[in-house]
Amino acid sequence: MRDGIIQQAARLFQKGFVVLDLETTGLARDPKVEIIEVAAIDHEGKELINTLVKPERRIPYEASRVNGIYDKDVVNALPFLQLYPQIAELLAGKTVITYNVDFDRPVLNRVCRRVEQPVISAQWFCAMLAYSAYRNYTGFIKLTTACKYERIAVADAHRAIGDCKLTLALIQTMARAELT
Repeated sequence: MRDGIIQQAARLFQKGFVVLDLETTGLARDPKVEIIEVAAIDHEGKELINTLVKPERRIPYEASRVNGIYDKDVVNALPFLQLYPQIAELLAGKTVITYNVDFDRPVLNRVCRRVEQPVISAQWFCAMLAYSAYRNYTGFIKLTTACKYERIAVADAHRAIGDCKLTLALIQTMARAELT
């Protein structure tokens, strides 16, 4: 299993991909969940988007406590509907890597439907599941825990751009294992 993950990670770099992270007002299963920050980088680490998003409702304190994004921070941000064309162009038809695809993809789909825009069609890849297989671990591993285990310096965790960079570093670590 580990060898397959290593080879898959290496192939991803040959094809190219986009790393996406969303910060939100709550959990994916919340029908009113909103995106309050979106970031994406390419497989070389180039920043493609990194912006706050103005939600329709107040940001719950519980969410702000995790991601550090408060209502005052998003006052001048664009709403998701205005950012949708740029996000769709960045992701459509691409391989999109998120650390927890079972969170990011449903949130993005739910918000797209809420603003009456098409769900963005992409090939999704879950870095968390790949890392779990790489380490022969069953279960959920926090991104920061995985990075610490791999001796990846953790910075800006729980902010979209920071989590994109950590996810990319983790994929790079798995791909480099092929060379050792």
